[in-house]
Amino acid sequence: MIKHNIRIFAFTIIGLAFFIYAIIFLITQNLESIDFQKALSHISTTISINIFIWMIFISWAWKWKIFYSWLVQTPDLSGKWKGKINSNWNDGKGKSIPTEIIIKQDFFHISVKIKTKESVSHSISSNFNIDKDGGTQQLFYSYLNTPNAGIRERSAIHYGSTLLSFEGFKVSKMTGEYWTSRETTGEIELKREKPKRKK
Repeated sequence: MIKHNIRIFAFTIIGLAFFIYAIIFLITQNLESIDFQKALSHISTTISINIFIWMIFISWAWKWKIFYSWLVQTPDLSGKWKGKINSNWNDGKGKSIPTEIIIKQDFFHISVKIKTKESVSHSISSNFNIDKDGGTQQLFYSYLNTPNAGIRERSAIHYGSTLLSFEGFKVSKMTGEYWTSRETTGEIELKREKPKRKK
């Protein structure tokens, strides 16, 4: 679970509203002769501007480092990750499996897609376990794995869960382990792939 500081969120929302209202008031009012009717009309304008700012925050501004970690507890993990899986299947005699993970994330949700040579998995549910006091930063998700049709005789469709650990705000690598309904487990190592520069 994420330990959000609800008090800080409340103070930030209220403080931003008062700040916006004060700016509008000072710009539009003659302090020697205050128009109270106009002052009341500023409330609806303030609310509209406040909603617009929070929509920008929820869409992408939450990723800015300035908000971490006093307001935002979760770093931005979205993007492409590549790495390998080491499984205990066949008594761990198999080779490491190259894997690619694509993470999509906004302020409220995170989804994970996992691709290997033989299968594709999609997260069913996902959540963060962030506890700064305890030094814990983890992503946990459950998924449905669908192997390629040609190999389902030896690899059936199954469910699984994964726990990935990371550190800090600018995350470049994650490590963890997974468990499946086929009673297999394994370890995962991932590195963030840098976006390719457009020519």
